[in-house]
Amino acid sequence: MTLLLVSDGGLERSACLLMAEALEQQGQRCITAGPKLQGHQPLAIPPQQLNIELQHLAAHPLVDQVSAIGLFLQNPDQIQPFIQAHQSLCSARGRPAATVFSGPLVPLVGDALIRDLTLRMGCDLLLVSGEHQRRQLQSLTFNWPASLPVPPVISTGFWFAKTAPCAPAQQPLLLALIQERIPTHIGARDQLLRQLNSWAQQRPTWTVMLQRDHSWSSPRALLPSDAPRANNLVEAPPEQLLPLLGSCTACLSVSSPWSLAAMAWGRIPIMVGDYGIHDEQNTTGFFGCGAMHRLRSIPNLDAVSELPMSNRAWLDGMGAEITDGPDRLLRALKQIARRNER
Repeated sequence: MTLLLVSDGGLERSACLLMAEALEQQGQRCITAGPKLQGHQPLAIPPQQLNIELQHLAAHPLVDQVSAIGLFLQNPDQIQPFIQAHQSLCSARGRPAATVFSGPLVPLVGDALIRDLTLRMGCDLLLVSGEHQRRQLQSLTFNWPASLPVPPVISTGFWFAKTAPCAPAQQPLLLALIQERIPTHIGARDQLLRQLNSWAQQRPTWTVMLQRDHSWSSPRALLPSDAPRANNLVEAPPEQLLPLLGSCTACLSVSSPWSLAAMAWGRIPIMVGDYGIHDEQNTTGFFGCGAMHRLRSIPNLDAVSELPMSNRAWLDGMGAEITDGPDRLLRALKQIARRNER
């Protein structure tokens, strides 16, 4: 079986490379493709094998050689147009279309999960991270009409490595994952950064590392210019996200998906609950994680060491308990291929 794994973002590309590595160990051929990533990246990611924009991929000769296509895109609105273009070209050439699979890499719940599903309805197979998402999709779609067939859904676990790339550092380190557009409240991001700076000033034995969880191009500093910077507050350089997640004592974020890696790797999680549990903050998926705290409830960085780990039952349901994701994917793709041969 030859699989084409398509991605257009850092998180998505990292997931595709891990998936390709696991599938190739099982004797499958994998090809990674997508547009070149722009700007500084939080992850150190090798280039994909084929640099190509998505709108040109359906007509590329390489697509004729693959039996399955995985689409992992930042904007799932692009999935349906690609599937339609691919199927139309295959029909015109008199050959069967490849099996298309896709899914959200981040665990979604409720309305966000259904909205995402509607953008992937043309796929032959849907991937979700955990059993919680699979069961929720079943319950939310069980009475849908036959005119809206839901593709088969499988749980394949998280998109990052099962083990941390390194052990925690001896000196205490708070890693703050800074998101691009969250928190959404006016002035909230600057307020959060000032709080981190204040904590760092109060506890010089700690290091507070500011790590963007998204690509960036502007050299502008994260910390507002009117705040004197603590000596132990540092902005992370590009491509250091995974080593920092591995070496940190605790990981703070509003709703960065990489907080799940910190949880799964046994680091102390701090999900900032000051902005509530809302879709616009992407915090609904973290309800029940057991790691939400208001900033005012943490008097200083030394108190961070006393905070609890995440709710293990919740984390397992989100995907941590699944260790054979590539096996599940391969079995599902082979089952679809056998069904199409009948």
